[in-house]
Amino acid sequence: MKKILAITAGLITGATLMSAAVPALAQVDVGVNVRLPGVYVAPAPVYVQPRPVYVEPRPVYVQPRPVYVEPRPVYIEPEREGEWHERRVRAREWRENEARREHYDHDGHRDDDHGDHRGRDN
Repeated sequence: MKKILAITAGLITGATLMSAAVPALAQVDVGVNVRLPGVYVAPAPVYVQPRPVYVEPRPVYVQPRPVYVEPRPVYIEPEREGEWHERRVRAREWRENEARREHYDHDGHRDDDHGDHRGRDN
């Protein structure tokens, strides 16, 4: 029982000392603020630069024009050389005519349209 009384007395003494120490640590703070009534002065704004935005451009694809290579036969008989040359000339003329026709068809021209129908009702 003496032990319990000693522990209780120690706790009460400790609590008393702790409660006495709190006012000793208190600090007094007095603030005086002088302002004009109705006037508010905002602090200067701070500029924060936005983060840069990087945009990668879309890739550009340009389809190259087709390249036609006319292979020459390896074995040509001397008497057939003239025929081969004639076929090459005819093929070249045909390609040029096809290109010209595609150009006119694309632009809306027709071979039989010579502009004779202006001013007439059909």
